[in-house]
Amino acid sequence: MLLRLDRARLRSERRKRGWSQDQLAAISRLSVRTIQRLERGDAATPTSLAALALALSLSEAALVAPDGPVRRVTPLTICRDLDAPRRLYIGLGFDVIETDDSGCIGLKGGSGHLILCTLAFMRGDYAHPGLDDLVDRTIPYIWVRSLDAAMAGYASPLEVVETRASTREALVERHGQWAILAETLP
Repeated sequence: MLLRLDRARLRSERRKRGWSQDQLAAISRLSVRTIQRLERGDAATPTSLAALALALSLSEAALVAPDGPVRRVTPLTICRDLDAPRRLYIGLGFDVIETDDSGCIGLKGGSGHLILCTLAFMRGDYAHPGLDDLVDRTIPYIWVRSLDAAMAGYASPLEVVETRASTREALVERHGQWAILAETLP
């Protein structure tokens, strides 16, 4: 039986530890090619899943992609500057998850996560003028299996973009509630 892994979670957990694909392969005793395949979205064997979970000190369930259309929801706060919010959350005991861009960080506290990003970072992908109204607000960042299917619940997206982070995203609004729907590109 093959299992679908949450490839974004697998990649995020590897990067959070500062490991290369080669290092994860060595620690998990899987081949580098297997790690590359799994991060690309190929299915995993139960043996591969168990090896990865052990290497990353996670439960197997934490690495398996959920079955429904929504994979995960993470609150996203848009800030003018990350310094003050970063200090606040670190002071509360959150761990920082660095990204490849200084304008965006992840935070982990207990089993919860939060994304902080600057308006300038968002402007790198989005042109919609309404983003200015979202500064210092938190909106849901919703990982979905199919962006097209998820957008069906909205009359029309405000903007659809392919981001620098290899995601396809839609900025949506319904009854005053803004959200970003995101799918990982192949």
